[in-house]
Amino acid sequence: MGRAKGMAILDAVKFLRARRDEAAQVLPAELLHYLDEDVTRSSWYPEAHLVELIRGVAKLLPGPPDRALMMMGERGARSQTMVYGDLLRGVQSTSRTFALWSTQHDTGEMRSHMEAPNRVRIELVGFEDTSREFCLVLGGYIAGTLAINGITDGSVQKLACRLWGDPVCSWRGSWSPLDEK
Repeated sequence: MGRAKGMAILDAVKFLRARRDEAAQVLPAELLHYLDEDVTRSSWYPEAHLVELIRGVAKLLPGPPDRALMMMGERGARSQTMVYGDLLRGVQSTSRTFALWSTQHDTGEMRSHMEAPNRVRIELVGFEDTSREFCLVLGGYIAGTLAINGITDGSVQKLACRLWGDPVCSWRGSWSPLDEK
């Protein structure tokens, strides 16, 4: 089982604490301690806890939970841009766009491959804790990363998933070529 840095779970914990009574109804009993105990940004926490915390957040947000999970990913990309903007900007750089993955998760590697000037394939290789919820958050994160790189008409498609029996999880981000705008 993998681990996630406290930085990766902090937004979910803050949201749940702000809605403590409702959160106590949707979180598993073994995770209720997150509503009271300090979360240290640099400490490691079980990845499974992160998944349960984002499930809890999605249940408390308005609208369909799947859309809420994707919006969490988009918001995560935007909020990380405030801190790590120079690393996240540059969709064509395989070393920068998803460089933060390994600082926040102790399993898996996020890779990007430019397939064309207006298309990128993103793969998550070796991640131990794949879940439907995490895949939706990551799809939103990829969409958010495209947006912070100035791509306003981007779309993200899930191509493969370990949950489907594939060896890796992968997505394709695409957008209109610059000369078509």
